[in-house]
This record gives sequence, structure tokens and C-alpha cells, in this order.
Amino acid sequence: MRLVRTLVVTSLVTVVLALAAAPAGAQSTPTLVDVRAGRHPGFDRVVFEFQGAVPEHHVRYVDQLVEDGSGRPVSVAGAADLQVVFQGANAHEEDGSPSLSPRRLSPGLPAVKEVTQVGDFEAVVGYGIGIDRRRPVTVSTLSGPSRLVIDVATTGTGGSTGGGDTGSLPFTGSRTRTLLITALALAATGTTVLLLARHTRAA
Repeated sequence: MRLVRTLVVTSLVTVVLALAAAPAGAQSTPTLVDVRAGRHPGFDRVVFEFQGAVPEHHVRYVDQLVEDGSGRPVSVAGAADLQVVFQGANAHEEDGSPSLSPRRLSPGLPAVKEVTQVGDFEAVVGYGIGIDRRRPVTVSTLSGPSRLVIDVATTGTGGSTGGGDTGSLPFTGSRTRTLLITALALAATGTTVLLLARHTRAA
């Protein structure tokens, strides 16, 4: 009986430590606090800065941007529309007020012509980036603070990363922390079950 209690306590401690080890941003909904764009040698950069971890996100070219919820078409400057969707994120404070402003930027860069928010509903935040034409795009994340970085090439040949007419870009969201916590909890539970089964047979 003492062995059973020890195993149960060990499992619970393992799960609690795993949850405690996760950064605070991983345990609450990340909030978008800044969107900015700038020109760099060879590319234009759009940065989405978050309070908390960078949420799961998808970036792709679309034929038409639409407003989340209403489905109304959204127009942006430029001949190509790049859609950015953050899942598990907010662009507002707890009282409902916007966490950043303005909702629309017109940086007038060589490639990036306009950036606008198209949605902030049920923990899904959407943005549209108007580009002069479909160009190669690189998506990456940075920390301290947490940022999603989208670089739009201004040199080299045209076309879009991901191939084909869809302009789909690879998923770059981070699921590492969630997977680690889940794996530790499952490992602790599995170990407890195995040891209990052996103890029962031995008895």
C-alpha cells in the first residue's frame, strides 16, 4: 500500500512540475500588442509582436481577403493578398478594448503596401497584407519579446514560397511546450500503471 501511495504522489508531482515549467505565456491566451513594417536590404519585413508565446499561425496567399464573422470582402492596396491567421490569440484586452492601434497600416514599402486587421473573434486573430505582387515569403519567429516575422523578398525572381497557385506557406507555429507537457504527464501515468500492475501480480 505504501508503494501505491508513493507512485501516485510521484506521478502528481511530475505533472505539477511539468505545468510549472511551462512559461506563463503558454498557459494563457497570447495577446497581440504591436504590428509594424519596415524596409530592409532585399526584403520588406512585417512584425507581429505578442505578450505571451507566439500562437499557432498560418500564412498563405489568397485570392480575396474576407472579414472574419461577416465574410465581407476586404480590400488592401497591392495586387496580391497575403493572409495571416493566429489561432489561440487575442487582439484585445480583458475589457474588450483593442490591444493595439491602428487596425490598418499603409507603410508604402517597395513590396508591402498595406497591413490590416480582418478579425479578432473567439481567440482567432486575422490579418491581411497587401503586396504589390506575389513574391517569395519567409516566415520565422523570434523571442524576447515574442514575435512572428514575415519577410517579403524585394529582390530576385517572383513567385511564392510553397509552390503552385495557392501560395501556401509551411506551418511555423510552435507546439513544442504543449507536446512536452503532455509527454511528461503521459510518461508519469504510464509508469505508475506499469508499476502498479507488477506490484499487484507480485502480491
